[in-house]
Amino acid sequence: MGLHDRPYMRVRYDFSRPWRAGGDFTGGYHPGRVVKTLIIINVLVFIAQGLFGRRFLLSMAVIPQYWWQVWRYLTFQFLHGGIGHILFNMIALYFLGLILEAYWGPKRFIVFYLTCGAAAGLVHVLMTPVLHQPVDVPLVGASGGIFGVLVACAVLFPNVTVLLFFIFPMRLWIVAVGLLLFAFLEVMVGIGAAMEGEPISGGISHPAHLGGAAAAAVWLWVIPKLQWRIHWRGSIGAGRWEKKIEKRRKEAERIDRILDKIRREGINSLTWWEKRILRQASEKQQKDDW
Repeated sequence: MGLHDRPYMRVRYDFSRPWRAGGDFTGGYHPGRVVKTLIIINVLVFIAQGLFGRRFLLSMAVIPQYWWQVWRYLTFQFLHGGIGHILFNMIALYFLGLILEAYWGPKRFIVFYLTCGAAAGLVHVLMTPVLHQPVDVPLVGASGGIFGVLVACAVLFPNVTVLLFFIFPMRLWIVAVGLLLFAFLEVMVGIGAAMEGEPISGGISHPAHLGGAAAAAVWLWVIPKLQWRIHWRGSIGAGRWEKKIEKRRKEAERIDRILDKIRREGINSLTWWEKRILRQASEKQQKDDW
């Protein structure tokens, strides 16, 4: 069990109990600085779209025929097609983003979010000729990054309860599976129609949604395995692996003694030195997770 997994180390966020987006959200949950900054940037860019028109949008959106212009894979994530589009995306980012940023920390969260969004744009471009879609139609929206956040939250906190459409309480993993299955089926239908020469038109890029979800899967399962193998191979042979394990064991024992004291006497019973040890351990684990 990691330090951040312990319930008495969750000062502001306690995900061990059922959490309802829109229900008991006002009970002390607040978005981190990355989520707030992303929402502000999205709103400002949306206002700029209204002021500067379509030329502004076309300069920043992902357009398949301009696939080599790499900055578009970042900037398109802050564009939206209308009030409903940005409102839905920002609500999802607000409620899901605060969970993931609190758990991972701001640095890892922002890189994860933007990477998933960029992957969504790339998959959209790659699937455009497969689906026989026009190459000059722009792709906009934060949905790819949000689908990545959805998948990560569903894997890490599957039993979190959310209010679907602010009405129906559902487990987060059920919502994620349902949305991913729907996107997958839509892509399969689109491929079938394209093979028959009748491409499906629509304003939603389901390949982009799946691209964001696939990037999240890489972050959650592939990258940790690669990091473990690289670390293991680099440490073995010189005896550093065994020394590091022993050092971490001693540090864990010291942390456990302090945490046991918190459970017995409360966090206010700690000395300034013990608090310093906990703070350093927390910062170190966040750095290791990153």
